[in-house]
Amino acid sequence: MLKRYISYMPQEDAFDEQLTIGENLLFAASIRSPHLSRRDRTRRLDAKLIELGLGERRDAVVGSPEKKLLSGGERKRLNIGLDMIGMSDVYLFDEPTSGLSSKDSEHVMEIIRGMAHNKIIIVTIHQPSSKIFQMFHKAILLDKGGRLVFFGTPSDMLRYFAEAEHQHQFGAELGACPSCGTTRPEFIFDVLETPLRDLSGDVIYEENSRGQLVAARRYSPEFWRDKYEAFRLIQDVKQVSLRKEAAAPLPVAPVEKKRVPIRWHDEWTQFRTLLRRAFISKLRNRANLIITIGVSPVLALLIGTILRYSESGKYDFASAYHIPTFLFLGLIVAMFLGLTNSADDIIRDRAVLQRERNVNVRLSYYVISKTLTLGVFALIQCVLFVLIGNYVLQIRGMFWIYMGIMLMTAMGGVSLGLLISSLVGDPKTAANIVPLVLIPQIIMGGALIKYEDMNRNLALLYALSHWFSEHPSNEQEKKMGSKLEVPFVCQFIAMRWSYEEMIVAQAKLNPLTRRQDRTQREIDSIVAKRDQAPTDRQRLEDLKETLALLSGLEAESPSELDHYLGLVDQILDRKRPFDRALFKNATGPVTAEQIYVNQKVSDLISNAEMEQSDYRRGNRPNVFFGAQKRYFGIKVGVFAFNTSVLIASTLGLLGLLHWILRKQLEVRRS
Repeated sequence: MLKRYISYMPQEDAFDEQLTIGENLLFAASIRSPHLSRRDRTRRLDAKLIELGLGERRDAVVGSPEKKLLSGGERKRLNIGLDMIGMSDVYLFDEPTSGLSSKDSEHVMEIIRGMAHNKIIIVTIHQPSSKIFQMFHKAILLDKGGRLVFFGTPSDMLRYFAEAEHQHQFGAELGACPSCGTTRPEFIFDVLETPLRDLSGDVIYEENSRGQLVAARRYSPEFWRDKYEAFRLIQDVKQVSLRKEAAAPLPVAPVEKKRVPIRWHDEWTQFRTLLRRAFISKLRNRANLIITIGVSPVLALLIGTILRYSESGKYDFASAYHIPTFLFLGLIVAMFLGLTNSADDIIRDRAVLQRERNVNVRLSYYVISKTLTLGVFALIQCVLFVLIGNYVLQIRGMFWIYMGIMLMTAMGGVSLGLLISSLVGDPKTAANIVPLVLIPQIIMGGALIKYEDMNRNLALLYALSHWFSEHPSNEQEKKMGSKLEVPFVCQFIAMRWSYEEMIVAQAKLNPLTRRQDRTQREIDSIVAKRDQAPTDRQRLEDLKETLALLSGLEAESPSELDHYLGLVDQILDRKRPFDRALFKNATGPVTAEQIYVNQKVSDLISNAEMEQSDYRRGNRPNVFFGAQKRYFGIKVGVFAFNTSVLIASTLGLLGLLHWILRKQLEVRRS
């Protein structure tokens, strides 16, 4: 309950380095105060920029510590301003002056002190200067092990240790000058850490817990703790209240568990802010953006040019030898780009993520915004690859199908990359893990090494099912089994599902085969009717003519062929009857099969259909490239099933990512 009233400012920089100062503060205001209107947030931003002394640098990009765009003082002021722009009542600052010059330190402390008139401010600081030390209202001094050795005003602290120095004669210089009003806080540490000396005056050294030699202290931390407790006890005795009766305790307020209503406007503002910040940050990194967008078309051009080969010598799509290889490499590129785009995202955002969890930013919104942002860039990469690759290899009519399957594969890579990024601590380690994820996808995807040539002992589930059922002989296994069945371990490889769906899509969903199958299905449905009306018989004749036409459709050019296919669509949609006169000029050197049907892909599908329909097997096995699957007695199409597997695996990885991040942040808070 108290967490929303407390803001913690970490010592390390916790902001997005790709955004400007104004954008960082504006997004921080939207996340911490989503209930405010846009005008109120803008007003608060302008006031905070003036208070932080960053008004003139509002549009300056923050940059990284290695690439200096802001001074150390400006970065530190921005870091503390991200939480100051909120509406907390308690602020915790962790060494806000570390690494700053004396002037920058004083500026930062003046800003923090200005908040103290109506807020509770707690600051940890090491060896402050005289001017900074005087700014504090109260000071807590902790010795080694967190032992409390003093609590009070800075002047009382100096007086206390001055008396201790005089009492024990440590020989330390005085810590204050009453006439000039200056203080020397180092005096306190000189008294606390007075070294132990031998009779000759030399410092005695001892070994610490790390095995290092350090100066032995004259008095231990326990001594100073006990001394302060005795001092505080005497002070309490002197200030005993003259009241004889103790004041009655305040009544305990009843605890009521009220369900806080969801403020949908605040939730939408927070999610929209996280999404905008993630997208702008990714877009602002120009070098990474150029590489991200440029790699896909270069790889498409390279792969397409190398694989543009036909056995006849003159290239045509029907006899193109490497179409299955191109489809597989396209999926590998999609997963590779998804992995590399996301493998370091959470590593860079870890400090910001930890900071914003303290203000109740929903972790699910962060994961969704990251996924959507990376998904936009993955979509652009897939579009460029498919456009260029299909143009080089003359693949027609498959753009949307290719792009959909490649995008699902790329999103699987994005989710894997984000998962890697959540498990490692630096980008170099994440980059080294990417090949460990990608190489199994290449080896067990079903293209580089065919499943019929792979070690069959990998099919553990298949072997176990036979062991517990009927213990078939080796001869029976040879009869019943199929070499095209996918080994069990390969079922967990996303590339296996993507590649199978891509090959079957090219064979079954190309513009020619799709229309042929649609025509045949309608013919079968009419033939299956017992009582056929005259309109059904006429429709059946039109469909037979259409199917015969499609089998040998020719034209002068691919564009003219597309025109004839458009007329076929009108016939299938019952917008016009079949008329042979519409196709009287449908002759020429270009055939529909030559343009849309690839022989290598058709051979893969034909082989799978033969294996699946072999009469020697009592059941139809689930073979690779089979158009139909059967699981638990349920028959399902390959497109629906493989798409479901790809989407479910991506969502599962994102769910695991959410759980890991939540556990990591809980450990950090504890």
